Amino acid sequence: MSAPTKLQRWLDLIAFLASHRLPVPVDELWRNVPAYARGVGADKRTHATVRRMFERDKDELRAVGVPIETLEYNINFGREQVTGYRLARSDFHLPYLRLVREAGGEKVDGSADAFDLSEQEAAAALDGLREVSSLTSFPLADEARSAFRKLAFDLDSDLLRQDPVLHVADPEAAAASDALRRLSDALLARKSVRFRYHSIGRDATEERSVNPYGLFFQHGRWYLVGFDEARDEPRVFRLGRTSEVVPNEQAPGTPDYAIPEEFELESYTGRRAWELGGDADGGIRAAVRFRFPRSLWAERNGHGRLLLPLEDGGQIRTFEVHRRDPFLRWVLSLAGDATVEEPAELRSEFRGMVRQVAARHGPAAAGAAGRGDVR
Repeated sequence: MSAPTKLQRWLDLIAFLASHRLPVPVDELWRNVPAYARGVGADKRTHATVRRMFERDKDELRAVGVPIETLEYNINFGREQVTGYRLARSDFHLPYLRLVREAGGEKVDGSADAFDLSEQEAAAALDGLREVSSLTSFPLADEARSAFRKLAFDLDSDLLRQDPVLHVADPEAAAASDALRRLSDALLARKSVRFRYHSIGRDATEERSVNPYGLFFQHGRWYLVGFDEARDEPRVFRLGRTSEVVPNEQAPGTPDYAIPEEFELESYTGRRAWELGGDADGGIRAAVRFRFPRSLWAERNGHGRLLLPLEDGGQIRTFEVHRRDPFLRWVLSLAGDATVEEPAELRSEFRGMVRQVAARHGPAAAGAAGRGDVR
């Protein structure tokens, strides 16, 4: 039987701690988590290896928000002090929001498992989220819009003022569900997969052979990071563009590959759409001119890297672009406060996009989008 993966160790550790309210001594914890059990009563070398594994798992879980507490407490009527671990339950489980109606002056008391929210408080929270999400320079605008939708989903429509909330099923999410299940199973078993992938950049569909390294969810979409055998390097794939996912069924129970120790899935998360790659053979370095004061917004929000400050307060900032279309659409959305300078090919594509806006929406829209870039 193959050794437990890191994910299995983490889940086993969390499940065991979640089943105990009192602190658990490290020896008892090791005996009940399979990956650590070989360190109980073993030789010094094996014991030290398991200890390092446990300490690393504990630190990494804390880093991602799992509140594992280390506590010193007494046993044997206070004659012996031991170290134990437990989950801080109040920090591990978020309370439920409960809308409280105050008719008749009565209000339900809150508890550790629920947070009471009056109708007035809910309406005020919605108004605040609506306001901050509309601010162009607010760095958490996307998160504010997401919070608004989640808070408003179960509330009465009269609390929403003039903004109704509509829910539409995402066709890509439904289409990607089967691929997600198959890729998740292959990732846990460390089995290679084959699938057909549609590349937007080349507008072509081709078969890929990949060793899955990790899955992550971002901007409402699932992505796979895996080693592409044909390209001999890790690539990012959007699950909504995959089809006919077929895991390797040979030698079941035997891993086909090992994930490199230096691989970090976190290094792929938090990227913008144009940084995810997967559609082109390598990226390009794009230079964008930001007019003042939009240049201050770009600098404060960490968009690109400063290449050249301009005398009028503007800036030229560089970006690593793997997918051109979403990058150009993002620059276009800045309503003329940013224009593509280099490379010449990308600048030409940007001008073409501005001309398309002009053709569809008129000269005023083109002026706001490109400000003189239509020639």
